[in-house]
Amino acid sequence: MAKGKESNANDSRFFTTQKKGEMHELRMELHATEKQVKVDAVKKVIASMTVGKDVSMLFTDVLNCVQTGNIELKKLVYLYLINYAKTQPELTLLAVNTFVKDSNDANPLIRALAVRTMGCIRVDRITEYLCEPLSRALRDEDPYVRKTAAVCVAK
Repeated sequence: MAKGKESNANDSRFFTTQKKGEMHELRMELHATEKQVKVDAVKKVIASMTVGKDVSMLFTDVLNCVQTGNIELKKLVYLYLINYAKTQPELTLLAVNTFVKDSNDANPLIRALAVRTMGCIRVDRITEYLCEPLSRALRDEDPYVRKTAAVCVAK
């Protein structure tokens, strides 16, 4: 079985019930140096968020994980940011530089992800930072990036 398939098969473990002190444990895992520990920690945060648990107190800890080359971790952090941007608009602005940088990435998937995420975040002040990357994405050489930018314009 491929490595990616093995990790997805056990993802149900992220939905186990919360125990006392788990937020502190998650915070420690989010600051770990090992990439897989961080990925698993963000998966646990997303799983908690999915079942309705308030994990907004981990916003800055999750936000610190956005500076990564790991596409899986970046997708998870962006998902978290979309969900909690309304409740933490000032802190969400800290991620704008990462979005702008990612919109210039060599990988078209990362460029599209950055533009899509910026378009989904409903914070008024992000709109002014979105215009230039969105304009560039509409003229991108990659059709997936252009399609994503066109959908973002519609929003």
